[in-house]
This record gives sequence, C-alpha cells and structure tokens, in this order.
Amino acid sequence: MLEAITWNHYFSILAIGLTAYYLGIAILYYPQELRGLVSGKTMQFNLSPLQEKERHLSKTGANEINPLEELEITVAELKGILGRAGNLTDPYQLLDQLRDALSNHPGLREPAHRVAIYNFLQRHIPKYTPHSFSESELKALWKE
Repeated sequence: MLEAITWNHYFSILAIGLTAYYLGIAILYYPQELRGLVSGKTMQFNLSPLQEKERHLSKTGANEINPLEELEITVAELKGILGRAGNLTDPYQLLDQLRDALSNHPGLREPAHRVAIYNFLQRHIPKYTPHSFSESELKALWKE
C-alpha cells in the first residue's frame, strides 16, 4: 500500500497538513494579530518588560509614573552598569556612571527609595566589580 504513495503526494499532503495546523494555531492563539495582518496594519513586535516600561516613561510625563516601576527600571539600569563595570579600572568612573543613572530618575529622591538603592548597590557592587566604596561615597551619589 505504501508503494502506491509517491514522494510528490507525500510532500503535498505534508504541506497542506502543516499549513492547516499552523493556521489553526494562529487562529486559536493569535486572533488579534491575525486580524491586524489581514486588515493591513503594521505588526508591532512585543517588547521586553523593561523596554515596554521605558517606552511608557517616554510617552508619559515623569509625574504620572509609579515610583515602584521607576525603582524597578533604575535597578535594571544599575545592574547593566555594574555588569559592564568589571573591566573598569577607575572606581570614580563607575561612581560617575552610577550618579548619571540616578540623576535620570528624579522620582527616587525620597528617603525610602534611596535606602533601597543604597542597599542594592552595597550588596551588588562587590559581586560585580573589584571596587569597594564607603557609605559616604555611595550616599553622595544623590548630591548634585
């Protein structure tokens, strides 16, 4: 019986079956995207949560931002700086980068946020870099 099926028939049935399967998946799990594709709208790719928050921050003013969201964004930014800081030989260059990152987030001037960021930096700087900073150096990051 299998000798009666040619390779052309096999690949034709396989192509039809796969097309039907993925079309069913698209209809079942992605109906909004599929409607947008059919209507001719441009597709927008999903952003990572951090990129989505930054995009939201750029659209809205700083007054409308939830302080906890701003704190999460700042911590992610500081992790990125600390991750790249292992190569830095000058500790003051790292302090300047941290100061610049913190100056971009004026909503974190409250003492509770300062303490949270200070504790984060105190715990993570030794993990990522060979540098160590005193308490006064870390608290001076908020001074302008």
